[in-house]
Amino acid sequence: MGGLPGHVPGQGKKLAQAARLWASGKLVKPDEAHDDGPTELDAAFAAWGLRPDSTPATRAWRNFYLWPCNESTWWLWHRLQTQWRIGIHGREGLDYNGVTAYLRDVARIKPRELDSTFSCLQAMERAALDEWAKQRKS
Repeated sequence: MGGLPGHVPGQGKKLAQAARLWASGKLVKPDEAHDDGPTELDAAFAAWGLRPDSTPATRAWRNFYLWPCNESTWWLWHRLQTQWRIGIHGREGLDYNGVTAYLRDVARIKPRELDSTFSCLQAMERAALDEWAKQRKS
């Protein structure tokens, strides 16, 4: 896979937004059922391996776009889903030893890009944890 692009201002914020939508269930896999016919927006999401949920409650956010510079980190995020530490209330945080080993040994992220990649993943982790905490309260 090689290294990821250098840090882009706002990159962590955009990825956190994507993780929040993912954690809330508002992004679904492309192969899951879709109750509307395909739209131009569906094609744009599909280009990134995503498909928006089509329920009325989620139609308001259908203008979410993942920046091209975030694509590699987004796919890393999905490959790291086996690295969650699980506690009494569910997922409590990523196992940073496992994440670091994966980034270094499997994804082969270059040392100079490791800090920015890890920061983006932490932003996504925090957003997902916040979303799940909000869901538990409601």
